[in-house]
Amino acid sequence: MGIVIDGVLHEDGRFPLPLTAGKPHTLTTSPGVGRLSLGPRAMGKKVDLWVEADEPIHWPCFDPFATMAGSPWPRHIDYHGNDSGFFAWSAQRDIEGFTWKPALPHDVEVDASLSRIDALSLHLPADAAGNLHIRLPSTPPGRVPRLGLHGSLHKAQFSGGLPQYLSLSPATSKRSSDAPLQLPDMGALQQVQHLELGNGAGKQPISLRGLRQFQQLTSLSLWGHCVDLEELVALQGLTSLQLRFMPQLSGLPALDSWPALESFIAYNVEEATGKRLRQQMKAREKQRAWGGYSSVTQLRKPEWWAKEYGRPFAGWPATRAKLAHAAYDAVELALRSATQRQQAQAAIEAFTVRFNSVKGIETTEREDLGEAVWQLAQRPEAQALGVTEELAQQWFDAVRDY
Repeated sequence: MGIVIDGVLHEDGRFPLPLTAGKPHTLTTSPGVGRLSLGPRAMGKKVDLWVEADEPIHWPCFDPFATMAGSPWPRHIDYHGNDSGFFAWSAQRDIEGFTWKPALPHDVEVDASLSRIDALSLHLPADAAGNLHIRLPSTPPGRVPRLGLHGSLHKAQFSGGLPQYLSLSPATSKRSSDAPLQLPDMGALQQVQHLELGNGAGKQPISLRGLRQFQQLTSLSLWGHCVDLEELVALQGLTSLQLRFMPQLSGLPALDSWPALESFIAYNVEEATGKRLRQQMKAREKQRAWGGYSSVTQLRKPEWWAKEYGRPFAGWPATRAKLAHAAYDAVELALRSATQRQQAQAAIEAFTVRFNSVKGIETTEREDLGEAVWQLAQRPEAQALGVTEELAQQWFDAVRDY
């Protein structure tokens, strides 16, 4: 394995890179690694190269690099910062994937009409003072076949052409009991034909009322906790519908509600509606064969959703998640047998202390543990003993070292 620089094959290793003004950065390449991340020094080892958020970047410094197959290297770039110059650079260089996480301290306008980025992913912070406006390519050689928007979707506006595929992952809270999130007006992007809407299975639900704005849709893929599924009947042009990791499907229209539907997939969905969908699929097959792959698999009972996604450990590494689930199980057992508030306090404190000896607790994991304590305080057994959210939080903060 190796990397090509200015047409010459080199062994993977360390190379000077004039990424910014001043002393060159040191680029380290590894066999088979085509992704490179850039971000502020405060991110530490989470990024490959340190570049402060407002530091200008000399993007053409990557031009000499190529893979052994001859394609530009790096193939994928993850950038945490505010320099939008990569759009102009990409007019001269194909980029397979680019993830941009700007701080948006002020309004930013970008002309990306000649960009040659196959998959552009934008992460939009909720606390940003500014908004982002991007003019997308409308014809080759400029192109953005795939556009992904994450976070505060209302922070971005688009003009120009349309992406072939649009993916939306709005920021939702960790509490499934919170009021459903409403999608903002997506402006020019309302005309897309292929849409994916993603959410966590155990998070605040997303209302599907906002999908009525996408009247040109032919393909829709839904992930995670969504509500108001009856609104999908308004999308009469659907030829493909996919539902994955959805803990509730109440209100979902019957499959014959979409006369042009040729492909339907339901995977890891709630059991009751899933069984009805299987019956509807068989009934449809007797009238007209499915034109594309169709299946309903992995039907899940309520208990499974409560264990796997009702708790805030779904995104944890497997070993640490196993520890967290075991500790959570122990608290639930203790609360069921508790007769005094002091016993509930001891159980919650024991859960909290269990993680004092776990090294490297991340900020998000600390927040997840706080969320777990909030959940435990909501249990009927805890509330019957006078445990409040405030008390549980006090017990949590008093004994934790993370």
